[in-house]
Amino acid sequence: MTPNALPAAQAVRAAAEELLADHRDGGSYPTVSGLARQFGVNRTTFYRHYPDIVTAMLDAAAKSNAERPRRRRAQPDDDETEQALKRLRRENSDLRKHVEIYEEHIRMLTMENQGLREQIETTTSVTRLSERRRHDD
Repeated sequence: MTPNALPAAQAVRAAAEELLADHRDGGSYPTVSGLARQFGVNRTTFYRHYPDIVTAMLDAAAKSNAERPRRRRAQPDDDETEQALKRLRRENSDLRKHVEIYEEHIRMLTMENQGLREQIETTTSVTRLSERRRHDD
């Protein structure tokens, strides 16, 4: 096949059937991109030149996928769930205590900062503009 030559429709059908067979056996979902990649053709060109094959492949894959039995996740053991809930509640309680401690530290640091700022301003004779404007009026 030359770089510009398109594959024969028969070869494309065979490759599509192979992808569908793999999907039925539990393989990945067949895609037009995967099919086009096998022949070194881009996806848009594939859609343009083989619309019937593409539609048939995608419809068959969707039908096969819909007919498959759905796998269900194993239900966790009730004891494991209860233990996990207890652990999460304990962690939540601990985190709330930490937040309360941090809030108190922030309050204390704010008060200390304000006191130190007032001491510095008094020591260095800083005049606040808002106070000076009131006196000038």
